[in-house]
Amino acid sequence: MRLRAFVGVVLCSAVILSGCARKERYGTVDTAAPAVQVKDVLLSEAYGGKAVRLSGKIAIQCASTGCWFFLDDGTGRMLVDLNRLGLGLPARGGKKALVSGTVTIDEQGQAVLSATGLEIS
Repeated sequence: MRLRAFVGVVLCSAVILSGCARKERYGTVDTAAPAVQVKDVLLSEAYGGKAVRLSGKIAIQCASTGCWFFLDDGTGRMLVDLNRLGLGLPARGGKKALVSGTVTIDEQGQAVLSATGLEIS
């Protein structure tokens, strides 16, 4: 009887933990796009109009609809615009993110990633 209870607890724990490891996916992350660091994109205008892939943590997020966030990869923070994905991302601050998209340069000369794919874990 104790063995059954133990097995039941182990199975329930496994189910709960596997649910925690799920990744949220929006659009499709372009795995063919080069993986780069935020600092490289911010320091070189050569990335303008190019597809890239970045990973890091969601540092700051739009509070009203989740239409943008700042990605921090330890080398810098970059604005990620989610408008092309057409979604209002629920609060995900501090979560790990893998994002791909096209680098654009805004009116102030700052690089912005226009996301086409996002994976959150």
